[in-house]
Amino acid sequence: MEKKLSEITRSEWIVLRWVEIEPTMGDDSDERMFCTNGKRTPDEAAQAALDWDSTAEERAEIADT
Repeated sequence: MEKKLSEITRSEWIVLRWVEIEPTMGDDSDERMFCTNGKRTPDEAAQAALDWDSTAEERAEIADT
C-alpha cells in the first residue's frame, strides 16, 4: 500500500512499518510518499506512537502550506 504522509492515520502509522518512497522523475508533488513494509513489533509500535505525537505540529505546518 502506498500513501501520502497526509493520508496516513495515526493508527496506521503505529501498526505498520512505513518506508519512504523517493520521488520519481516528473513527480510534481512536494508531499512525501510512503509504502508499507510489514507490521511493527510491540516495542516498535510504542516508539512509533511517541514519534507520531512528537511530530504532529510539524505535519500540521506542512499541510497548511
